Amino acid sequence: MRQKVLFGLLFISLIQLKQSNAQILNVDREIGGDTSRKSLNGSIITTFSSDKLKGSLIDISNKSEIDKHFKNNYILVGQFNNDLTILKKEILQNEGYFHLRFRDNDKRKYSIESFIQYQWNGTLGMEHRKVIGSNLRIKLYDKENKDLYYGVGIFHENEKWNFTAIDSSLPIFSKTKQLRKIYRLNNYWKFAYKLNELIDLTFLSYIQFPINSSFFNVRWYLESNANFKFSNRLNFVLHWDHTIDKYRVVPISEFYYSASIGIQMSF
Repeated sequence: MRQKVLFGLLFISLIQLKQSNAQILNVDREIGGDTSRKSLNGSIITTFSSDKLKGSLIDISNKSEIDKHFKNNYILVGQFNNDLTILKKEILQNEGYFHLRFRDNDKRKYSIESFIQYQWNGTLGMEHRKVIGSNLRIKLYDKENKDLYYGVGIFHENEKWNFTAIDSSLPIFSKTKQLRKIYRLNNYWKFAYKLNELIDLTFLSYIQFPINSSFFNVRWYLESNANFKFSNRLNFVLHWDHTIDKYRVVPISEFYYSASIGIQMSF
């Protein structure tokens, strides 16, 4: 009965401010629940808004994570993120991802982590991005109130794009969908700092290199989160992320960012 209640997902955030969301392998938010002793825990941020005055505008946003802890100090992280905006039955924004990651639960100096992900972004023209890969995860520093981790590995990326975000009047516009399959070298840093019992900060930086002749056309993704604790189950969250990608499948902007403010509920 308890699990049925937990998976009811009846959670509502205060407010969310959104600009063009980043398109990147967005993984391991490294929430505080990572250190929980429960075998199953998670967190959810969900928003819904509807505005008839603006022409039946509907906006739905969901960020969910469920973590399964195993006795051997490994953890399976499942994440779902989706932003959907509809105006007069026209979809203005539809982007998100599903992600699964199996890794050490911050206990070992060296460990292997593996992951798969399915991502889409209809606004920018990404019909799908399929990712599978592994990293060597290294614990550089881990104390009670701060930690530092480094990861390096390789993943395979399968992308399919259209020209939704390209001006149809431009000569470069094409109705032919673009496909690309490549391997990338992945490097990331994760730093977390707990200022006190109420404020916790996390920073993640990913630098990814295509393993081909365009090796130095890197993709850089930065994510930062500030968590303000209300109670054992409630956090007020400030989020920022951005992506700089110089190796696009289609000629769209190299820079995108996302900012949000909301309530995170944990179970």
